Amino acid sequence: MICAPKPAVVQANTVCQWLQKPAFDEDFTITGFSTDTRTITAGSCFIALKGESFNGNRYAQAAVEQGAVVCILSEMPETPLSVPYLLVEDCVKAYGQIATGYLQMLKANGVKVIGITGSSGKTTVKDMTAHVLAKGFDVYCTEGNHNNHIGLPYTILHTPMEARLVILEMGMNHKGEISYLTGIAKPDMAVIANVGTAHIGNLGSQQAIFAAKMEITEGMDPEHSVLMLPAEDAYLATVGQRDALPCALRYSSRTGASFAKLHASDITQTAEETRFTVTYGDETATVTLPMTGIHNVSNSLLAIDAALACGMSLQTAAAALGDFVPGAMRSERITMGNLTIVQDYYNANPEAMGASLAALQTIAQGAKRIAVLGNMNELGAYAADAHRALGALVRESADAAYFCGVNCSDFAAGYGDGCYAYPEQSALITQLCADLQGDDAKAVMLIKGSRGMQMEKVFAAIAKAIGCTECASDCLDL
Repeated sequence: MICAPKPAVVQANTVCQWLQKPAFDEDFTITGFSTDTRTITAGSCFIALKGESFNGNRYAQAAVEQGAVVCILSEMPETPLSVPYLLVEDCVKAYGQIATGYLQMLKANGVKVIGITGSSGKTTVKDMTAHVLAKGFDVYCTEGNHNNHIGLPYTILHTPMEARLVILEMGMNHKGEISYLTGIAKPDMAVIANVGTAHIGNLGSQQAIFAAKMEITEGMDPEHSVLMLPAEDAYLATVGQRDALPCALRYSSRTGASFAKLHASDITQTAEETRFTVTYGDETATVTLPMTGIHNVSNSLLAIDAALACGMSLQTAAAALGDFVPGAMRSERITMGNLTIVQDYYNANPEAMGASLAALQTIAQGAKRIAVLGNMNELGAYAADAHRALGALVRESADAAYFCGVNCSDFAAGYGDGCYAYPEQSALITQLCADLQGDDAKAVMLIKGSRGMQMEKVFAAIAKAIGCTECASDCLDL
């Protein structure tokens, strides 16, 4: 089963030990850690994070009034506090140290950690892996987007003691960030879903992105840890040639790569599902995945391989994917009359966009194909070329195209005549809603863009325009 989150319960002097601070004169119990005074409950420890536009140190008194029994601060409190506090140089670092200490406690109690990263699809792989493993183990995993230097400690410090497997998603957009996260998590198993071009504007090259993803191995035990990779990724396929990889290596493949032990074959797709045969050694099983997209076969294989590495049978792991449901804003489908909308706007990069457009062909099954795409962010100097290339791909993949964002003209340049391109999303919404009025043709619409584009607003506006107020209100309060 997938466990519900529970606040970490530890002794205050244990926290002092983790932070290398002198013990309090009298020990006491801490029941949870919070960086937000709005979530403080009686018995909590308040950690005062500080950023460019906020200073948590100023809210120490408010945290105490909410029930905090200890505060961790990087500045002296503005007024005397009625509870003890610890002064540290960096509260973010302290948060990570506390998470590290707590996770070590869990590991001493038999917990195993799986770390998951990748340029795109890592959340789907994380969700698939958790779903499969939950059929045989008590599992806790990253919720929402808690996958960075703040979110990972948050996840760890909400892990219930009864969990046997903890699945931690690790995100990054700069060199060194995965290194920091894996230093906290020290995964027993790790998965890299792929190496794409997301955040290439920050890292400079795909080779640098590959190196940043491989940082996940830095926290792994060279004698007892396993790294699981897809053989189809051009960068990850070379990892087996490395001389000093600090972990065992497992490959899976959907194209028959000879160096992989786990294979998918006989892949067939319909508008509603993907079926394939999975082979491991002398064993075979059938997977019926209620999703489309050839990339999801690779994602499924990674989840199955993680399950095998944890001791689950191939038959059980394969069968578990039959009732998998993708997370919010990740290839979710809503049908309103003759219009089916694929909501896939949690994030976007060139590889993910291409995969979604390929899936659109399978889903459409002869219906009109409409692509509504927002900007792909954090591509830096590569942005113009990437958007033009994607525009050209949309020309081949869709019957109608609507683009928005700062690179809308690049989208349009790649697509050519006949598309709609607007810098402002509001103009796109106006055009799209007008075009949908009175159009009763069967159609499938893909809505996708980087998270900062807030493409859910497009979905909500369409739902409202065609009279599905329930769908609109589910997405946004209009």
